[in-house]
Amino acid sequence: MVLTGAAFFHKNYAYLYTHIMPQAIRDKVDEYINCEDIAMNFLVSHITRKPPMKVTSRWTFRCPGCPETLSSDIEHFNERHKCINFFVQVYGYMPLLYTQYRVDSVLFKTRLPVEKQKCFKFI
Repeated sequence: MVLTGAAFFHKNYAYLYTHIMPQAIRDKVDEYINCEDIAMNFLVSHITRKPPMKVTSRWTFRCPGCPETLSSDIEHFNERHKCINFFVQVYGYMPLLYTQYRVDSVLFKTRLPVEKQKCFKFI
Protein backbone atom coordinates (compact mmCIF):
# COMPACT_ATOMS: atom_id res chain seq x y z
CA MET A 1 0.00 0.00 0.00
CA VAL A 2 1.02 3.56 -0.58
CA LEU A 3 0.29 6.44 1.79
CA THR A 4 -1.55 9.09 -0.20
CA GLY A 5 0.16 11.97 1.60
CA ALA A 6 3.40 11.09 -0.15
CA ALA A 7 2.07 9.62 -3.40
CA PHE A 8 1.83 10.73 -6.99
CA PHE A 9 -1.28 9.63 -8.82
CA HIS A 10 -3.22 10.70 -11.86
CA LYS A 11 -5.95 13.28 -11.23
CA ASN A 12 -8.54 10.89 -12.66
CA TYR A 13 -8.17 8.75 -9.54
CA ALA A 14 -9.19 11.75 -7.41
CA TYR A 15 -12.31 12.10 -9.57
CA LEU A 16 -13.07 8.37 -9.28
CA TYR A 17 -12.54 8.50 -5.52
CA THR A 18 -15.04 11.35 -5.20
CA HIS A 19 -17.68 10.38 -7.74
CA ILE A 20 -17.42 6.67 -8.60
CA MET A 21 -16.10 4.84 -5.54
CA PRO A 22 -18.97 3.42 -3.46
CA GLN A 23 -20.46 6.00 -1.10
CA ALA A 24 -20.31 3.47 1.75
CA ILE A 25 -16.52 3.56 1.62
CA ARG A 26 -16.38 7.37 1.71
CA ASP A 27 -18.85 7.31 4.61
CA LYS A 28 -16.60 4.91 6.54
CA VAL A 29 -13.57 7.15 5.89
CA ASP A 30 -15.58 10.14 7.20
CA GLU A 31 -16.79 8.16 10.22
CA TYR A 32 -13.26 7.17 11.31
CA ILE A 33 -11.52 10.27 9.91
CA ASN A 34 -9.01 7.66 8.83
CA CYS A 35 -8.39 5.08 6.05
CA GLU A 36 -8.50 7.41 3.03
CA ASP A 37 -5.14 5.99 1.93
CA ILE A 38 -6.46 2.45 2.18
CA ALA A 39 -9.60 3.44 0.24
CA MET A 40 -7.47 5.01 -2.53
CA ASN A 41 -5.25 1.93 -2.73
CA PHE A 42 -8.34 -0.30 -2.99
CA LEU A 43 -9.79 1.91 -5.73
CA VAL A 44 -6.63 2.08 -7.86
CA SER A 45 -5.94 -1.64 -7.51
CA HIS A 46 -9.57 -2.42 -8.34
CA ILE A 47 -9.41 -0.34 -11.53
CA THR A 48 -5.92 -1.23 -12.74
CA ARG A 49 -5.65 -4.78 -11.36
CA LYS A 50 -2.02 -3.91 -10.59
CA PRO A 51 -0.06 -3.38 -7.36
CA PRO A 52 1.43 0.02 -6.51
CA MET A 53 4.97 0.88 -7.51
CA LYS A 54 7.16 2.29 -4.77
CA VAL A 55 9.61 4.95 -5.88
CA THR A 56 11.90 6.06 -3.10
CA SER A 57 15.40 6.75 -1.98
CA ARG A 58 17.33 4.59 0.43
CA TRP A 59 17.49 7.44 2.90
CA THR A 60 14.73 7.71 5.45
CA PHE A 61 13.28 10.79 7.05
CA ARG A 62 14.20 11.09 10.71
CA CYS A 63 12.43 13.45 13.07
CA PRO A 64 13.79 13.12 16.61
CA GLY A 65 11.74 16.12 17.80
CA CYS A 66 8.41 14.90 16.39
CA PRO A 67 5.64 13.96 18.81
CA GLU A 68 4.31 10.43 19.15
CA THR A 69 2.95 9.00 15.90
CA LEU A 70 -0.59 7.89 15.18
CA SER A 71 0.59 4.42 14.24
CA SER A 72 1.68 3.76 17.83
CA ASP A 73 -1.96 4.12 19.00
CA ILE A 74 -3.64 0.67 19.11
CA GLU A 75 -7.07 2.17 18.31
CA HIS A 76 -5.66 3.68 15.10
CA PHE A 77 -4.51 0.20 14.05
CA ASN A 78 -7.88 -1.35 14.95
CA GLU A 79 -9.79 1.24 12.91
CA ARG A 80 -7.60 0.58 9.89
CA HIS A 81 -8.12 -3.16 10.29
CA LYS A 82 -11.91 -2.62 10.38
CA CYS A 83 -11.65 -0.42 7.27
CA ILE A 84 -9.87 -3.13 5.31
CA ASN A 85 -12.46 -5.73 6.26
CA PHE A 86 -15.31 -3.34 5.41
CA PHE A 87 -13.78 -2.36 2.05
CA VAL A 88 -13.33 -6.04 1.12
CA GLN A 89 -17.01 -6.58 1.96
CA VAL A 90 -18.09 -3.62 -0.22
CA TYR A 91 -15.91 -4.61 -3.20
CA GLY A 92 -16.76 -8.29 -2.81
CA TYR A 93 -13.10 -9.32 -3.04
CA MET A 94 -9.62 -8.17 -2.01
CA PRO A 95 -8.32 -5.90 -4.80
CA LEU A 96 -4.93 -5.23 -3.17
CA LEU A 97 -2.15 -7.20 -4.81
CA TYR A 98 1.09 -8.29 -3.19
CA THR A 99 4.31 -6.84 -4.56
CA GLN A 100 7.89 -6.20 -3.56
CA TYR A 101 8.61 -4.03 -6.58
CA ARG A 102 10.59 -0.90 -5.83
CA VAL A 103 12.21 1.68 -8.10
CA ASP A 104 15.13 3.62 -6.66
CA SER A 105 15.86 7.15 -7.71
CA VAL A 106 18.62 7.73 -10.23
CA LEU A 107 20.22 9.92 -7.58
CA PHE A 108 20.15 7.04 -5.09
CA LYS A 109 23.92 7.02 -4.49
CA THR A 110 24.47 10.66 -5.33
CA ARG A 111 25.39 12.81 -2.37
CA LEU A 112 24.47 16.45 -2.87
CA PRO A 113 26.89 19.22 -1.88
CA VAL A 114 25.97 20.88 1.43
CA GLU A 115 24.93 24.15 -0.24
CA LYS A 116 22.43 22.21 -2.43
CA GLN A 117 20.83 20.31 0.47
CA LYS A 118 18.53 23.05 1.77
CA CYS A 119 15.37 21.00 1.10
CA PHE A 120 16.86 17.56 1.56
CA LYS A 121 19.16 17.78 4.57
CA PHE A 122 16.94 15.54 6.77
CA ILE A 123 16.26 12.86 4.17
